[in-house]
Amino acid sequence: MKKYTFTDSGYTFQRIDKKAARRAYNNGLRVMLCPVNLRPGYPYHPEISISGKAAATFEEALNAFEFYNLRGKETGRYTAFYIPIREIDRFTGEAPTAATLGTVTQYDYRYIGG
Repeated sequence: MKKYTFTDSGYTFQRIDKKAARRAYNNGLRVMLCPVNLRPGYPYHPEISISGKAAATFEEALNAFEFYNLRGKETGRYTAFYIPIREIDRFTGEAPTAATLGTVTQYDYRYIGG
């Protein structure tokens, strides 16, 4: 899996593997799906965002996405998964500053409502 991040609408998205995407979806978080050979974001937005609060299971949502969106060599033969992330101060949970001792990357919970 190639590491890939992109920014769209003020959120930074990072590519994750299928196991992590399933875990996030089952915990009620939003996960973005995109064909592997296409790059998500501006100008065409080939991605789709799914929420773990939906009635479908992760496998049902993934199978439906792949059936309608994966069409051979041009789009790729499998799905890439993305989640929104942001860096925070490890001790306070706030945005990092110059005096911050360490930062961690976590899910951007502001994206859940979006």
